[in-house]
Amino acid sequence: FCKGVFGYPPQRITKKYSGMHCHPGRPFGYPHPRKRQGKVKRLPNVRLRSYDYDILPDATGGYRHRPPYPPRVNRTIPVQPPYGAKKNPFPTTEHKTYRMRWKNIEYTYQPRLMRKPFGDGTQRWSGPVTRIEHHPGGHKTTTLVSHDRRLMPF
Repeated sequence: FCKGVFGYPPQRITKKYSGMHCHPGRPFGYPHPRKRQGKVKRLPNVRLRSYDYDILPDATGGYRHRPPYPPRVNRTIPVQPPYGAKKNPFPTTEHKTYRMRWKNIEYTYQPRLMRKPFGDGTQRWSGPVTRIEHHPGGHKTTTLVSHDRRLMPF
C-alpha cells in the first residue's frame, strides 16, 4: 500500500481514508465524454405493431389494415440485404425517400424512430415535415411545416 498525499492542504493517505478518487494530474477527475459524439445513435429495428396500421374500407365492402405510408424505415442503421441473402437484390445502398406530390407542391416526411417515446406506441415514430413548392424555371421554395409529425392533424 503506497503512502501519498491528497487534497489541499495536503493530507497523508491512510488505510481508512484516501480522499476522493482523482485521476493523477487531473484535479477534477478523469473526463468521461459522451460516447459517439457527433454520430447518430443506432437504434434497433422495430417491427410494425397493430397501432401502426389504419383500418380502411376495401372494394368488397369489408375492411382491411393499411400499412403506414411512408414506410417506417430505421434510418439509423445502414441498408443491408434481407436476412439470408448473399447479395443485395435491391439496386440502391441508401434509404429511399418517399415524397407526397400533388401538382407543383411536394411534402417530404422521413419517419424517425424516437429513442424513448412518451405516451402510447403511436408516438414511437416522428420526424420533420417539409413542404417544397416548385416554381417555373426550375426554382423551388422549401419551408419546414412542422419539426414533429406528431403535431400534424393527419
